[in-house]
Amino acid sequence: MKDLLLYTLDFIVQFKELLFYLLLHEFDKVKTVILDSKSKHMKQLFFVFLVAAILTSCAGKSTSTGEASEAATAVANKTITLAVEGMTCTGCEGTVQESVGKIAGVASVKASHLDSTAVVSFDSTQTSIAAIGAAITEAGYVMKGEKSHLQQ
Repeated sequence: MKDLLLYTLDFIVQFKELLFYLLLHEFDKVKTVILDSKSKHMKQLFFVFLVAAILTSCAGKSTSTGEASEAATAVANKTITLAVEGMTCTGCEGTVQESVGKIAGVASVKASHLDSTAVVSFDSTQTSIAAIGAAITEAGYVMKGEKSHLQQ
């Protein structure tokens, strides 16, 4: 079992290098390196990974592009807690939620008249805290700022 694990780890390192080589040079050279390998396990693992790569590529999602996209999305998506004055009932909560929810890029809004807060999740590439504050003001309430900043 330990030998198989070592072969697998060795293969992963070599497979990564071979993929880069494949992208930059010719497939025939890469195939020759693998097929001329003295390790039976190396050949078997190569074909298992090759099949896995083909099957995952059929999903239509590029790994490197997908990871970059996810990283960019994680940076762009923000969730903030805003201090909002003037809400006295659940109707007020609904008004704030409806007003802020209309803004392009806002994913969710949860207002609370009990806590005098609005928790807003939004895409910072599409909108800003200032735009959210303006929507709250237009709805008839006062945004005092981010709750975490006010508590410090």
